[in-house]
Amino acid sequence: MPLNDAQFIQKIVDLQSEMEGYTDKASARELYAQKLLIIIKEYLMSSTVTITGTSNQGPFTGTGKIS
Repeated sequence: MPLNDAQFIQKIVDLQSEMEGYTDKASARELYAQKLLIIIKEYLMSSTVTITGTSNQGPFTGTGKIS
């Protein structure tokens, strides 16, 4: 499954919109960093990784999730 760029962009835009309402800049920066980290992790872990190659036992393929 490929990365969903449109969803990632929308989540970032939503986060920025949410942050516009905060008046305490110091706490808003901390909250922004925490929420941004969560969005990035969700984005990266949403994809499936596919590998192919060869070894001394012949060709191989595999899939996995980032965790």
